[in-house]
Amino acid sequence: MTEVLTERMISLNELCEQLSISSATGRNWIKLGKFIPQKVIDGNYFFSIGYLNDIKSSIINGQNESLKSRRNKRYVSGNNLYSSYISETSVNLSTVQHIVDAINELNIELTKEIISTVIVYFARQIVDNRYGYLLEDIINNFGYSNDFVNGNPKIFQSKLIKEKDEDILGLLYLSLKALGDRKAKGAYYTPTSIVKRLVTSLFYDVDCSRKTIIDPCCGTGNFILQLPSSIAAENVYASDIDLMSVLISRVNYALKFNLYDKNLIYSHVSLCDYLENGSGRKYDYIIGNPPWGCDFTLEQKTKLKEKYVSAKGTNIESYDVVVEQALSELNMDGILAFVLPEAFLNVKTHTPIRKYLMKENSISYIEYLGEVFDGVQCPSIIVQILHNARPFLTKGMIVKRGEQEFVIDTNREVNAECFNFITNDSQYLLLEKIMNIPNKVYLKDNAQFALGIVTGDNSKYISKIKTSSNEIILKGSDILKYKYEGSGNFIDFIADEFQQVAPIEIYRANEKLLYKFISNKLVFAYDDKQTLSLNSCNILIPQIPELSVKYILAVLNSSVAQFVFKNKFNSIKVLRSHIEQIPIPIVSKNIQEEIENLVDNILVSTEEEYQNLCEELDYKISKIYTLTDAEISMVSC
Repeated sequence: MTEVLTERMISLNELCEQLSISSATGRNWIKLGKFIPQKVIDGNYFFSIGYLNDIKSSIINGQNESLKSRRNKRYVSGNNLYSSYISETSVNLSTVQHIVDAINELNIELTKEIISTVIVYFARQIVDNRYGYLLEDIINNFGYSNDFVNGNPKIFQSKLIKEKDEDILGLLYLSLKALGDRKAKGAYYTPTSIVKRLVTSLFYDVDCSRKTIIDPCCGTGNFILQLPSSIAAENVYASDIDLMSVLISRVNYALKFNLYDKNLIYSHVSLCDYLENGSGRKYDYIIGNPPWGCDFTLEQKTKLKEKYVSAKGTNIESYDVVVEQALSELNMDGILAFVLPEAFLNVKTHTPIRKYLMKENSISYIEYLGEVFDGVQCPSIIVQILHNARPFLTKGMIVKRGEQEFVIDTNREVNAECFNFITNDSQYLLLEKIMNIPNKVYLKDNAQFALGIVTGDNSKYISKIKTSSNEIILKGSDILKYKYEGSGNFIDFIADEFQQVAPIEIYRANEKLLYKFISNKLVFAYDDKQTLSLNSCNILIPQIPELSVKYILAVLNSSVAQFVFKNKFNSIKVLRSHIEQIPIPIVSKNIQEEIENLVDNILVSTEEEYQNLCEELDYKISKIYTLTDAEISMVSC
């Protein structure tokens, strides 16, 4: 009989929505013991309202470091200089810092009226009187504003200096605007250095004088400011859902093109919900940085699910649906150029938008940026998508990563399950050779996988002191290639008390492999001592009759396997699906015994011997894959 709730509780999805994190993160935090459900019914997690309120309080008072350290900043108070937004050489950085410092020192709570007052006061220093009507749109109560300026002279001692193509008013607004409000709406304003890189890559050596352009999520207009001077003002459009951002964008639009035509300014920079209404036009270029991780209401989610194929899943990602809408508004041979999280390319939840993209579009340029946003641990990309009404092709794609840049000269097989274009043609051919070796087998359907233990409260169950009743338990950080180092964590194994436990026989298997879960490298250790592990240290038990566990261990730890993992998946998590796709050569018993002997030597090696033995074994595995010495050098890079 299914248990029913007897009190008002919220689901995991509702809890995550309240805390501005994804449901996937919430499920992971349950596994890590950071969330503790009060009820579990038919596999669904439920939490009390009091528990939610306790979490919110712990974020506000700084006690909850787990949530505070991640991207969820909704409840963080204070004002910050968003200094990376404009050029680091800007003469106005110190001025804006002084304004923010003065407001903090005076302990002023920043209301919309105060933010408007500060912006207009300093805008008058860089905007001439002919744009007065644009500034008047920002102020609602002139009497209040005058009183605030007169009553707080310390804030207004500094002076802004006009700088060409620098979004000074945007910097001021972002620095004043509550950090929590900015992130709750999914708005990560793009640093000028990244905006310039996108614009340069898009318009380099291109005649864009007659091209139509829109930034549908324009923020305060930084992308407009960085456009080439050859673009005509009447061909440039922008919109946003944040009124203050739109009002500042109009000022920047007017300054960029030296415009005084009120009708042109108002009609080309508009307050608009792009996802609900679109723009009603077709464009040659759609540029910008769409919102990431927006909090949609239930009503909004219902509408989005009806309109967008990329919104059909459980979680709706705002940048996915913006990309879908934008692709529908491109002219033939038009280009979408967005700054997006790298997850857009390879995370499973974004498969629907990748499928949609592949039908009539191709990626013409992609640049892997790494982490470029203040306080956001999220690798990003610049991506250009060409709308040509033809199925997806890779030939001609330009790929840039750091100092490396190359052109893909072949049409590769691409699956919507994962986009990964970090390999040049030589690397891709080698990857194809590895994936297509003869006489191979896979761990898919030939292994048991399991997570480590989720205690629900590590502080309660994990001890640093060894007793007669407890035993060692490993974390991911304890795992090295081939062997592990105990970090001094011990546990009394009381399975019934823990939040999540794999079948006991998996922990107590005669032989098993332990591997790091959060890692951009494959790291597997051998265990024949029935050692317990926490869920940062996952478990694999190979079950391929003709191949030994130690041989498979050597293959998974090899440079060849790492080359496959990096160039096929490019992930910071080692997923079961990744491991299952690594081809394992079938070899004779004699060769296996040779490999096993080397593994045994590594397991008992000293620190001085360890590295040399690993390298010797790695070379032997590479030769089993029939790699040449040149190819071995390539996989070892």
